[in-house]
Amino acid sequence: MPLPAGGKILWPPPELDPVARKLTEWNAWYSGDPDALTSVYSSAGSATTPTAQTFFASDKAYGASGPSTVARTFWGSPLEPGTLRTKLHAPVAADIAELSANLLFGEMPKFTATDSATQKELDAFQTDGMHASLRQAAELCAALGGVYLKVVWDNSASDRPWLFPERPENAVPTWSWDRLTGVTFWTVLHQDDDSTIRLLECHEVGSISYGLYEGSPTELGDRIPLSAFEGTAHLAELHGEQGVILTNIPWMTAAYVPNVKPNRCWYGIRCAANLGRPDIAGLEGLMDEYDEWHTGLQRELRLKKPRIHVPQAMLETDGPGQGARVNLDREVYVGVMGLEADITVSQFTLAVDEHLTALSALFEDIVRSAGYSVQSFGIKGEGPDQTAYETQARKEQSLNTRDQKILYWRPALQSLFQALLGIDREVFGHASAPEAGIDVAFPDAVQPSLKDLAETLTILVSAKAMSLRLRVQTLHPTWTKKQVDEEITAIQAEEQASLPAARPAFEPPAPQ
Repeated sequence: MPLPAGGKILWPPPELDPVARKLTEWNAWYSGDPDALTSVYSSAGSATTPTAQTFFASDKAYGASGPSTVARTFWGSPLEPGTLRTKLHAPVAADIAELSANLLFGEMPKFTATDSATQKELDAFQTDGMHASLRQAAELCAALGGVYLKVVWDNSASDRPWLFPERPENAVPTWSWDRLTGVTFWTVLHQDDDSTIRLLECHEVGSISYGLYEGSPTELGDRIPLSAFEGTAHLAELHGEQGVILTNIPWMTAAYVPNVKPNRCWYGIRCAANLGRPDIAGLEGLMDEYDEWHTGLQRELRLKKPRIHVPQAMLETDGPGQGARVNLDREVYVGVMGLEADITVSQFTLAVDEHLTALSALFEDIVRSAGYSVQSFGIKGEGPDQTAYETQARKEQSLNTRDQKILYWRPALQSLFQALLGIDREVFGHASAPEAGIDVAFPDAVQPSLKDLAETLTILVSAKAMSLRLRVQTLHPTWTKKQVDEEITAIQAEEQASLPAARPAFEPPAPQ
């Protein structure tokens, strides 16, 4: 998939319009921006978001004569003029995405190579900010249905490459069946009334290509030299005006990780058949209703505040037509004696319990349909004496969803870390042999307590069914081989020092 030649090419490619529109909706829920939600669902707001203008088909497209489905949603219905209320958004989508990232990368996976030199480089990657990058990518993956990860490097910033997550909105992939064979990331560097300047970055096996284009908001335009724009001049200095990097490795320096598959939203859209679906796919209506009940609770509290009624004579006016007010902090009112009316307080009954019950039921429906247990969100506490195995049973649905996602993360990480090691060798000269393959092991999501683990190890040691090395590895699953060896040496030294001194051999007395 080489870079396009330029010209009057529609960009982004029009076949990806359904994907872009759906990603706009999911991102609005994930970001939690009320203006973005209003823009997506409201015909009045769609003017500010071009991708939302044709996002939803009205009921008329299906033979109905009533208003559109979106107009009947909470975020799609406009506020009446003069309304003094706001719409509240509860960040359920963001909470679900954060939970998914915590389940997958609460602890760093263990990467294992076949030889010591490669393992040494792998260990360096795992302690160099990689954990934070993977967790960030996992959250985006759960929120938007998938995420791209690419290998990047900068000799002036680091002495080794690293992984950088890319959102799927600005990516144009190519596939061979269900395997990614190339991907082009694009970024708008400058936009005004006259032109739009975009940078395209194409990743293929063996190469990375950069191209600078000057066009319009809807057309890619002509390809121009990389040195023509200040923000890309350094690319021309490093890689020439054509901007081609030969990686000299047999792995692509980018990968796509789907959240879960198949994606029911992309049925019939060939270019999107291999994309994943987010955890909130199909739950937009429930989340819309959840926000409506949340806003209703706020309205209940606002309308049923205690009200204080005072006589007209106690009001202070600012003049004709300027309104009147009462200062409730004054300790003495002058000139109100003899009034027939008294100061009274109205206290209303709040229907809070009904709102909370409805919100709780909606939240459980959303979370369960997203593939998680409500216990994973700290709801319905589990008691301090619960064992790790009982906790795992309560969170079984969440753990099953985690296992499903690992099926997509493991092969992607294996390939990416081979590419990382390859670039590390070709660009930075570090010794490694990624061709032999890399194993990726995700730790258990629910770790047993030290008490449970100690009891298990004691039983296995008593049965002579576990070596000292395996005991150390079980107790410290994330340790490197060097750390395990040092711990074994220390334990053996302590055990040797604690042994009683050997008795001297008995020697019979010499004959007289």
